[in-house]
Amino acid sequence: MDIADSLTYHITKTGNILRQVTAKRIKSAGINLTPEESVLMNQLWDRDNQTLGELGQWSVKDSSTLTRQVDGLVKKGYVERVHGTEDRRNVFVRLSGAGKKLQAAFRKTGVANLDRDMIPHSAADVDKALKLIMEVREQALKELHGE
Repeated sequence: MDIADSLTYHITKTGNILRQVTAKRIKSAGINLTPEESVLMNQLWDRDNQTLGELGQWSVKDSSTLTRQVDGLVKKGYVERVHGTEDRRNVFVRLSGAGKKLQAAFRKTGVANLDRDMIPHSAADVDKALKLIMEVREQALKELHGE
């Protein structure tokens, strides 16, 4: 099969391009975050004080990569690590004051509008494409985890 006809190739390529667009928007807004860090920040803005495991479900990164990303956010002063009070083995990540303030500036990047900006199609077409992409992702995760 010609790679130009491969759906998975185009999903991967598009993901890489969208990462670059996201990085450009964030940088243009003067925000010191990588796209990967912005995923973690968005999760914390939606629900603060999550464990590393909970954040890992969204990032789809291995634990060492996630730890490195959280370390970077701690160094930048956007998040803090806190040990659980009932079980100190549980490590929670929560927004700092600077991390909370960053949300307003991040909204100005337009990253949240990428779907609308990049997909000038009907809601039904977008839903259909999203369903297909999610099915591909789920199959890939199953294979990755040996299911």
